[in-house]
Parts: sequence; C-alpha cells; structure tokens
Amino acid sequence: MEARGRAGTTAARPPTLTPKAMKKLVTITVDGACLGNGQTQSRAAAAGILNYQGHRRAVAEYIGQSTNQRAEILSAACGLAALTEPCQIILRSDSRYVVETMNGKFRRKSNLDCWARLDAAAQQHEITYVWIKGHNGDPEQEAADTIARTTAEIGKVRALILTEAIERLNNHVTPALRVAVIKGLRYLANACDGARKRDSVGFNKYDADLGHELAAKSSLTERDIATGRALLRRYSAQLTSYDPTILAII
Repeated sequence: MEARGRAGTTAARPPTLTPKAMKKLVTITVDGACLGNGQTQSRAAAAGILNYQGHRRAVAEYIGQSTNQRAEILSAACGLAALTEPCQIILRSDSRYVVETMNGKFRRKSNLDCWARLDAAAQQHEITYVWIKGHNGDPEQEAADTIARTTAEIGKVRALILTEAIERLNNHVTPALRVAVIKGLRYLANACDGARKRDSVGFNKYDADLGHELAAKSSLTERDIATGRALLRRYSAQLTSYDPTILAII
C-alpha cells in the first residue's frame, strides 16, 4: 500500500533493500614492496588483507622487476581482484600516491598500465580510498607489509606465509609458528662464538643467555614462544639473510 500525505496526495515509500541488493562491506588493507627500487635487479611484490566482519583473508602477488609506485598500485588491484562479487569497499593504503590519485587529486602521468588494471578491478565495486600511516602499529597494515616484503625477497607467493599472517592477526599459536621460533633461535644460538660476545652474527652478549636457554629446549610453551618471537625480531637482518620465511611467520 502507498502512504497518504496530509493533503491526501500519495507519498512514495522509500525503496526497501532486500538482502540480495545489499552489498557486503569489506575492508582491504594493502601494501607493496620493492627491494632495490630503481635498480635493474629490483624485485617487487604486492599484498593485501581482506576483512569482512572479522573474517580475514590474505592475498599476494609476485611482480618481479618493478618500482615502489607500481607495487603500491598493483597491491590495490590485487586486493580488489580477490573479491568474487560487487562490494562496498574501504581500501586502506599507506601510499598517498595511490589514495590521492584514486580520489582525483593527483593526475595520472605514468604507470598507466597499472592504473588501468586497478580501474578494471575497481569497476564493479563502491570504493572509499583511505590513507593510513605505514609502520605505525596497525596490525593489518603491518601484516600486508610483511607479506609483500617476504614475497619480494623469496620471489614467489607461499601459501604458508599467507595463512600464518592471518593466524597471527587472530592471535593463534600454530605448529608452524613453533617450528619457526625454534628454528630461528637455534640458528642464532649456533652462530654465536664460544664467548657469546657480539661478532656480527648470533645473539649479542645481552641476549645470549636467554637465547641459548630457549634454543636448548626440546619444546616451547606459549610463554616461551612469545618471548622467543620478541627476541627474534631484534635480529631481523640476520634472519632475513638466513630464511626470510621465519620473520614472515613470527
């Protein structure tokens, strides 16, 4: 039935959205990484964390030789391309270049093939582009950054890195995490000299006792794992040279 106005005229009811017509609201946090930016042997990758009502999914793409700018654009395209239906999107990026361009404030002067790919991926969605500060403690931004950097480092997308990134965001302790922490601790412990002094490899003299104690254990408690993760993060350069997957998992 139509509603009647005070003067007897007919007032149309506002349309009622059916569940089928309502689009899902998805937050996508993206980041790109390029090792050796501007050099002939650069390696780039893109990554994103999709979040729908607390259900997360990680995606990534190895790009190869590229630049930081191209990796940032392609990270947005990678995240959007993972969706299988039209959605309302809040797309978060630490790249002002991407956000301001997609918001119409910057002109497109280069990387036109990347912009075209992003346009195609965005076409079916309603998107709000939001800039966030990188490396500022945002869990999903940090996760996307880690995935992108690790994928660029190893030169391919590894499913384990994607799934473990989500497990860390959900605060889950997994068998893969236990293995990564033990592997990292034992590598650093074995790299120390006999006096346990700093010689550019292994634990420094301040961490040596704790590091060797944890590395000597046959199994780790959840408290040990938390301590080991914090310890290992202080040795990111050494672990990246040894096995970048360890840092990505912890």
